[in-house]
Amino acid sequence: MDNSYLKLDVETAAPIKRVVMLYEKAILCMEEAKVGIETDDLKRKIENILRAHDIIRVLNVSLDMEKGGEISENLRELYDFIEVSLTKVNASNDTVLLNDVMEIVSTLKSAWEEIESKV
Repeated sequence: MDNSYLKLDVETAAPIKRVVMLYEKAILCMEEAKVGIETDDLKRKIENILRAHDIIRVLNVSLDMEKGGEISENLRELYDFIEVSLTKVNASNDTVLLNDVMEIVSTLKSAWEEIESKV
């Protein structure tokens, strides 16, 4: 897909859809990082872990802690855990931990997709 179309999709998407798209991209990056680990492609691993980390960081700093209350607090804890875990994966090549992180992000994505379907 042409990046200009992708950029337009993201810019014109509803806020909930944007969150889902960010989760999708983070998952894709983690899958690519896993391939990088499995094939000893250091560059592929590092670039994709950093991209996934950046996406989670954006989601984390976007939380409205005042309006979001307990939900935002729980998401902040999860995002912090994911960020630390991605750093550990980058240092250790731990694909089990990476799979666990992908599972968490997939679960979050599914929850947001459910919310999106009801809006």
